Amino acid sequence: MKKAYIGLFSLLSLALIFFIFLSINGNTLERWNIKTGSFARVLFGDTTRRRPPSPAKDTTATKSLKAAADFSQTVDTARKSILFIGDSMLEGLGPRMAAYAEENGHTLVNVIWYSSTTEVWGRTEKLKEYIDEYHPDYIFVSLGGNELFVSNIRDRRQKYLDNMLSQIGDIPFVWIGPPNWKPDTGINEMLAETLRPGQFYLSYTPDQHYDRARDGAHPTRASASAWMDRVCAWVMKSAAHRIVLHRPKAARATCHTVVLAPAK
Repeated sequence: MKKAYIGLFSLLSLALIFFIFLSINGNTLERWNIKTGSFARVLFGDTTRRRPPSPAKDTTATKSLKAAADFSQTVDTARKSILFIGDSMLEGLGPRMAAYAEENGHTLVNVIWYSSTTEVWGRTEKLKEYIDEYHPDYIFVSLGGNELFVSNIRDRRQKYLDNMLSQIGDIPFVWIGPPNWKPDTGINEMLAETLRPGQFYLSYTPDQHYDRARDGAHPTRASASAWMDRVCAWVMKSAAHRIVLHRPKAARATCHTVVLAPAK
């Protein structure tokens, strides 16, 4: 009887060893279409289990889509109706800005008021009148070149600047500071401290160079275009309200322009 149990135990042991062998060597045996079980995996753990596929690496197309998504979240991609007002500096800035508008699907109206200042604009409702007429949803202002040497400028100009900002209201805007040819008496400081971050482009910095026209004040046409290029690049990157202003292929373009006689 004891020998029978020993024989049975031996057979079971051999069978167990055989099944373990088949399970461990399943990959080799499957080459001959011999299917194996998962006994060894249960007993010893699955040493051959495949890892889940790793996330696909970003392809160029995927990266482009992500970049486009990030761009659309930070830059207002809608086409804009732009009003650009200012002094004679618009003679150089306006045509280049018109090229940007044409390239990027915006509409543009330039209003040049020769010899104008924050006082000239701020003591009238002209700005509000043009806003009501053209219904812009983005505004550029280029003023200050005729106020570089005004003494006590805060006492004499702050209220006019405040009135201009009140007329603009909630419309997104960028104020382009003057391209100084000499140090000013405070116009840039007043603008920088009054306007919110991302609303004022400081044009007078050591890294910005201007070739001047014969009067020694206005940038040449080429230099004014380069100035406008810097402003537009800054708008897309750093303005409080960024809009699409990709660099145009054309050097300049035309647009509807209103010209006002020199202010008295």
